[in-house]
Amino acid sequence: MDLAAIIGTIGAFVVVVFGVATGNLGIGGLVYLWNAPSAVIVLGGTILATVGSNPLELTFPGLFKSIAKVFKSKSVPLIETLVIIVDVAKVARKNVLAIEDSLPSIDNEFLRNGLRLVVDRVDKELITDIMMSEMKYADQKKEIDMNVVKGMSTYSPAFGMIGTLIGLVMMLQDLTDPNSIGPNMAVALITTLYGSLLSNGIFLPWALSLDSARQSEKVLYEMVRDGILFIEKNERAEFIEQDLMNYLTPELKAKYEELKFSREKGK
Repeated sequence: MDLAAIIGTIGAFVVVVFGVATGNLGIGGLVYLWNAPSAVIVLGGTILATVGSNPLELTFPGLFKSIAKVFKSKSVPLIETLVIIVDVAKVARKNVLAIEDSLPSIDNEFLRNGLRLVVDRVDKELITDIMMSEMKYADQKKEIDMNVVKGMSTYSPAFGMIGTLIGLVMMLQDLTDPNSIGPNMAVALITTLYGSLLSNGIFLPWALSLDSARQSEKVLYEMVRDGILFIEKNERAEFIEQDLMNYLTPELKAKYEELKFSREKGK
């Protein structure tokens, strides 16, 4: 589970509740923030507009799958993958065919498929083309998820404004009772509140979270691709390690060095 996404989503509502509860009306003021028709217009309109703006097979039930991915763990095993690549490179330096024995234990499908191509003595240019195609396809799927959620952040404030305009039109139909204007205006504005909260507090952060995960995955794929091509060239494991460490942030480099030291010490 992605705790950051959970905390951010819950926190957006907590801030609103806290702001209302500490106001003049106290906790009872929350009653005035709920309006079922407004919720239907904003949330229902946003979902249907998102479904309608994409191919049906991508957004229904793909829409809910995209949202579910927001809350899945987005940790990218760069260090663990680098360790595997270096270990395999050491084996390949002695005997490339011996790599095949390591394949069943490798969970990363992209890395496993690449190493299988090396074992099968596939031409370097073909390996590059195959891996680039896999990278492109995987990135496109993540981009679709991100764009679906990002689209919701665009539609929700628009439907909030539509709901407000509907409320204003209905309110202006009868101005004979001045005491009803204030409450009716408040209800009309609730849809704008719903749209802004969903867009800036929920959907846009979700889209950015998916995009951040997408970028991290691209780094992992690029590191694996370079590692496979180095192994295909039968480069020394030390050289491969030094080059691929450039994909690590300073913090991850420090963790990798600690792991490397502990592994060497344990031998």
